[in-house]
Amino acid sequence: MIKNKIQKNIKKALKEMGFVEDEIPLEHPSNQSFGDFSSSIALKLTKKFHKNPLQIAEEIKKHFPKDDTIEKIEIIKPGFINFWLAKKYLTDVASSFAQEKFDFPPHHLGPNKKIMIEFAHPNTHKLFHIGHLRNISIGESLIRILEESGNKMIRSNYQGDVGLHIAKTLWYVKNKMSEAELEDVRKKPLHDRMVFLGKAYAKGQVAYDADEESKKKIIEINGMIYKKQGDIIPLWKETVKWSFDYFEEIYKRVYTRFNRLYPESEFADRGVEICLAAEKKGILKRSKGALVFEGKPYGLDTRVFINSLGYPTYEGKELALAEKEFSEFGELDKCIHVVTPEQKSFFSVTFKVEELLNENKFKNKQYHLAYEWVKLKQGKMSSRTGNVVEAEWLIDEAKKRISKKFKLDENTAEIIAAAAVKYSFLKNNVFSQIAFDFDESISLEGNSGPYLLYTFVRTQSVLKKATTRVRPQQSGTVSLNPEEKELLRMLHIFSEIVFEAAKNYSPNLIANYLYDLAQKYNLFYQKHKILEADEKTKKFRLLLNTATAKVIKKGLYLLGIKTVEKM
Repeated sequence: MIKNKIQKNIKKALKEMGFVEDEIPLEHPSNQSFGDFSSSIALKLTKKFHKNPLQIAEEIKKHFPKDDTIEKIEIIKPGFINFWLAKKYLTDVASSFAQEKFDFPPHHLGPNKKIMIEFAHPNTHKLFHIGHLRNISIGESLIRILEESGNKMIRSNYQGDVGLHIAKTLWYVKNKMSEAELEDVRKKPLHDRMVFLGKAYAKGQVAYDADEESKKKIIEINGMIYKKQGDIIPLWKETVKWSFDYFEEIYKRVYTRFNRLYPESEFADRGVEICLAAEKKGILKRSKGALVFEGKPYGLDTRVFINSLGYPTYEGKELALAEKEFSEFGELDKCIHVVTPEQKSFFSVTFKVEELLNENKFKNKQYHLAYEWVKLKQGKMSSRTGNVVEAEWLIDEAKKRISKKFKLDENTAEIIAAAAVKYSFLKNNVFSQIAFDFDESISLEGNSGPYLLYTFVRTQSVLKKATTRVRPQQSGTVSLNPEEKELLRMLHIFSEIVFEAAKNYSPNLIANYLYDLAQKYNLFYQKHKILEADEKTKKFRLLLNTATAKVIKKGLYLLGIKTVEKM
C-alpha cells in the first residue's frame, strides 16, 4: 500500500537525521491541489528537535529516499509536507484494477486469521423484520470485506427457537384451533404461515395476561419445549421448520449463506452443565434459588444464568454457544457478534464469565458489534402486517416502486431492489440510528444503490460500443485534464479504503467511497468524449472507464450487492 511506503520512507529520512519515530501521520488533503498525501510530522517533532517545523520539513524532504512513485514533494506553512504521486504509478494502479488485480492489505488482526461473524439472529415463529435486514446486510458485508483482507471467515447464525413467545403461540394453536383449521394453515405459502404464527402469538399473549389458567398452561408448554418432552413437541418441530424454511428464502434474496445455524434449543442442557461447573469454581453463585454472576467486583452488572425454575437464561445458554463456536471450527482468533446495543450488559457479563472459565480460549477474542436501530421515516408506508416493518415487504415495496419508475425485467428489478435496501443501510455508520426512506433509496441522483448501478451500467455501455481493446499501461504521454486526474487519484485509494473498512468494521467507508468515485466518473463522462477522442486519448480513457467499472463492481460485491448490465 503506497501510504505505508511513504510512511516508511519518512521514517528512513528521520533515521538519517538521527531520530526514530514510530507514528507518522499521513492523510489525504481535502483540497487535492495540496497533493495526494500530506504529513504533519514536522509539526509534531518541533519540541523534540527544538527547530522550526519548516526547517524540519525541509530536512525530511532532503533525506527522503528517491522514489519513482513520487512526482513531487512540497513544503508549505507552517510545516506540512505534501506528496504528489507520479502519473505512471497512478496509471499502473488503474491498469491493475482494469484487469481485476486487487491487492488489499491484510486486516489489522493479521493475514490468515480465523474469524467468525455471528449475525442475522431471527427468532422462530416471528417475521423477519427491518432490523434483521440491517443486521444481515452488515454481517454479510463484513464477511466479504474481511475475507478479501486475507482472513478465513466463518458465518454463523444464532436463532431463538425456544422461549415464552413460542409457548404462547403454540398454546393458541393447540387449544383454540381445530385440526381442520390447522390443516388449512399448512396448505398456505410459508409467508402466510408466518403471519398466522404472529397472530397466534398475539392472541396467546392476551390469554397469558388475562387468564391465570391459560398462563399456567403456557408455562407448562414452555417447560415441555425446554425439556423436549410432551405432546407439544411435534407441533413445535413443525412450526420451527416453517420458520427456518421462511428465513432461508430471505437469506437467498439478500445473497447470504451460513456455515452453521445454531438453534437456541441446542444449548439448554449443556448451558446448565457449564453453569453448575462455574458454580463449583465460584464464578457463579446462588441467590434466591437462582444462579447468578455478581458483576460488581468487575464493574459489571449482576445477571442471572439459571433461573429459580432451573431453566438456563439467555446468559446460561450463551456459555454453551461460545463453547461450541470456539471448538467446532477449530481455534478462533475472533468472534464478532452483530447485535443491537441494548445487549451491551449481556455481552460484557457473558464475555467475562467465559474468560473466567477459560482465559486462553476466550480472553480478548470476542467483540460485540453494537449496530443501531433502523425504522421507516414518519409518514411513509407501513408493512402489511401492521405491527412490524417486515423485511420481505420492504424489498417487495422497493421492487414495486423501481418497476414503476423503470422498464425492467423481473430479475433486474429484484437485484436493484435488494441493492437499494441494502445500500441504504450500509452507507451509514453501523453505530448510527437510521430512518429508511424509499424515495432516497431508489433515486438515480443521490447517494443510493441504484445510482451506483446506473453508473456501472454506463461504463458497460461505453465498453460495448468500443472497438478498441483495453490493454494495461496505455497512458503513454497523454496530458491529463482535471477530471482524469481526479478519477486516477480516486481509483488509487480503493485498497486503502477497503483496509480501513476491515480495520474499523465499517462498510460505510466503501459505500461512500463508491459514491464519490461514481460522481467523479460521471463528471468525467459528461465533460469529455471517450470513443470520439484521438486514438491515444481514447485508449487511456477506455482504461479509466474499465478500471472504474471493475472497482465499482468489486466495491458493490464487498457490500453484498450484485450488479446489472442494463437499467
